Formats: sequence, structure tokens, C-alpha cells
Amino acid sequence: MSPNQHVDVAIVGGGVIGAAIAYFLAQRGVQPLVIEGNEVAYGASGKSAGLLSPGLPHDDDRTGALPPMLARSVALHRTVADLLDGPATYDFMPYTTCLVARDEDEAADLLARAEHLSAEPIPLEELAERCPWLDQPVAAVLAQPTAQIDSDKFTNRLLESAQSMGASLRMGRAVGLVGGADYVDGVELEDGVITADATVIALGPWSVRAAAWLDLPIPVRPLKGQIVHLEPAVEPPPGGFSDMHGHYVVTRPTGLVHIGATEEEEGFDAEPTEAARDYVLATLARFTSRLEGMLVVNQTACLRPVSGDGLPIIGAAPGREGAYVATGHGRKGIILSLATGEAMAELITEGHSSEVDLTPFDPARFGGDP
Repeated sequence: MSPNQHVDVAIVGGGVIGAAIAYFLAQRGVQPLVIEGNEVAYGASGKSAGLLSPGLPHDDDRTGALPPMLARSVALHRTVADLLDGPATYDFMPYTTCLVARDEDEAADLLARAEHLSAEPIPLEELAERCPWLDQPVAAVLAQPTAQIDSDKFTNRLLESAQSMGASLRMGRAVGLVGGADYVDGVELEDGVITADATVIALGPWSVRAAAWLDLPIPVRPLKGQIVHLEPAVEPPPGGFSDMHGHYVVTRPTGLVHIGATEEEEGFDAEPTEAARDYVLATLARFTSRLEGMLVVNQTACLRPVSGDGLPIIGAAPGREGAYVATGHGRKGIILSLATGEAMAELITEGHSSEVDLTPFDPARFGGDP
């Protein structure tokens, strides 16, 4: 491949967001180029638990924008799983998760959200049968239909499908953008220049590097999350559960059990720690004794991109024609990937998104020239 080339759309970042944008652009006959400096699904996209559960509403989301975007993305996940043979190629598997309240205050909050979460309260006397993971006292439980995937396989499958429709992948580190004061027409790499009709920054927590390139605030910070992989001595219960603080247990199609996750402000440190392992084990032991005796076979740490207001940053870069940003999805990058990819493909090709209102996610909300 030539070190200098022109493409329809240059996507800087080979994580799940970049792969999803490439997938939906390629469906529209556009030929995007994904630029990745390490490896596809290098960051959180390759280490996420891959749980397609909307979870509890984001308390800081006064816009109300996340629930419809989550709903759209969940619907797209079902469609794409059919199109890409998700059960066989990236372990797509529907299951029921149990949302758990540990005390009366949490129970009142959880039960008040049942309808919004499309979840059904489970009588406590039915827990042993309907949520066998839970064998410690709890105050309330909701059953929520959801699904899980292998996020690394999913990201790579999206990109492979995009490539089959004309997208391409280039390994290389982006060091800047090319263009003028009010426009961007490509990406500068360490080993060449890519010119493009549109350029998308989708670098996860590393998107903050592009703030200087765009002269635009991109307030994204890394939130470290650690997941422990356990091998049970006997067949574990199916499904899983999560509490109201982002901790969860899930049985994977591989037979392993994944437990997590931490939320740590540790900058760009992505090393697993014994303290985190002990923390998640102790936290989840409040709900289940079934983790006792399981063997730790792996532990991963990743960095999720969290924006300044907790909402994704998705849209055109203000004051720089031809430039776009898609980052800041926090812990919901996998589940929101498809709605983001679809919306960005529509925005780039048609000038607007038809399925998702991107207004609350506009990069201009943090400042920058209009």
C-alpha cells in the first residue's frame, strides 16, 4: 500500500467504534480506511465483558438521550448478529441477567425503574430457580433480557465484513491532521499522509491527543476497569447478575465465569492488580457463594473513554469542515457501537442522522469555534 493515498473517509482508531463506523459506511458504498497504531480492538474493545445490557439509567443524563440510543443499538445488535452469524463468529448469546438491590433503599429505586428497564420483578421465593447465581440475602431482583458477545471477536468481525464491502485497514500511528484553519482533509501518519473527504477521530481515551490537532476541547479521560476470569470446578449456573454499582457475574459460552468490574482513576495505567481482583471477589461474595473455589485463570485491565459530562461525544467537529469525532462512550462502548456507527455513517453521507438524535452528543457542547 502506498504511504500516501486518498480515501473517501479516514477513521483514526481501530476499536469497536471505528470498526462500526467503517461497517455502516461500507454498507452505503463508501470506501473507508481504518488507521490503527497497535492492533484492532487493542484497548477496551478487546477486553470488555461484551455485555449488551442497557443497565440502569445514567443519573447524570438530563437530556434523556441515552435510552433511545441504547434501544436502537440493542435492536441493531440483533440484526447484525443475524447478518454476521454472531453466535458462530463472535459468541453472540441471548440470556437473562438479574439486576440486584442489596438493601431496601436500593430496592425502592430498582423497582421504580422496572418498566423503563423492560425488566420483570422476581419474587424472592423464586430466586433459586430463576437466578441460581444468587444464594445470599438480597432485597429485590429484576430479570432483564439481554445478550453477550466476545467483544474482541465482534470488533474484528465488523471490520472483516467492512473490508469485504470495500473498506481497508492500515497499520500506522497518526501524529496529526492535514488541512487548513477551517477544514481537515486527511491524516498525517509517521510514515506518510492519507488525504480524505472526511476524517473521523475514534481513538477512545487517546482521542484527547486530537484536541490539539483540531483546536477543540475533547474532554475524555481513561477510566480503568478490571475483569477477572474464573474457571469453575463444576458447571456454573447459566446467565448472571449485576448490582446497582456496575459489578457483575456472567457465565460465558466458553464455560468460564467473568466477574468485574472496577472503576479506577489511574490515568493510562492498564496493568491488572491483585487489589482489584480481591475487591471484585469480595464485592460479589455479598450476593453469591458460588465463586468460592473457582480458579483465577486470567485478569484483564482496560481503559474506557469517559467524557467530561458522561455522555458520548459524537458528531462533526465545530469550525473544521470534514472532521468528525466519535468517542467518550465510557462503559457502554460495545453496546452503543452499532447505533454510533449507523449515526456517523448517516451524518457523513447525508448530513444528518435519522435514527438517533445526535444533538446531545455534539462535540461543540464543550466549546470550540461554531
